Amino acid sequence: MMQKCLLALLLLAGWASASAQEAARGGRAGTYEFYLSPIFTDSKSKSFEGGTTARTDTAYGFGFGIARNFDAHWNGAVEISWGEAYYRSTMQGTGGNAGQSINSSGTISTGTLRFAGTWNMLASQLTPFVTAGAGWTHIYTDLPSGPPQNSCWYYPWYGPVCTSYIPTQNTTKFSYNLGAGVRYDFGPYLVRGLANAQRVDLGGAQGQDYWTQWRLDFGMRFR
Repeated sequence: MMQKCLLALLLLAGWASASAQEAARGGRAGTYEFYLSPIFTDSKSKSFEGGTTARTDTAYGFGFGIARNFDAHWNGAVEISWGEAYYRSTMQGTGGNAGQSINSSGTISTGTLRFAGTWNMLASQLTPFVTAGAGWTHIYTDLPSGPPQNSCWYYPWYGPVCTSYIPTQNTTKFSYNLGAGVRYDFGPYLVRGLANAQRVDLGGAQGQDYWTQWRLDFGMRFR
């Protein structure tokens, strides 16, 4: 069984190497590509319904994608990414405890699945590009400590809550992004650097929120 697995891995490695060499000879057009992406998200302060405020620290994340180069200029991709940031908030009371406030902190985690399209402005190895995409972002806000029970508070990314337990935000929302950057192809490999603005529709009184992200892509093309 072990010998069969090793043989399968060797065959897969041989196919990937041959496919990458063929992609290197033929340029971007008609190739697929796979890439890995460290992601850095800027810190941000935001105000919410009822006067509640929150500030997130710089977030660190990771993503990957697989794409198809339809020609030397146009590219379509599916991307998945994760990120996590520490935040601090000041929640304002409502109802019977209006006028009171309480401080809280926790970790906000996000995961995004998106479908993206990219236009490489030049057909050369070094080219600027613009990209846009849409998909869904899952948001999880952990609240490790909360206000007294049986009271009402405006929660960040959530809205007013009157309950006897501490709620956590765990929701999936529509999101879209716009970005621009520079790409360089060398042999079967590629490197991209881009700035990306991602917007999430939180719904209701929370409206939309956006994050500015900085991303590096390291990948390989194949046929």
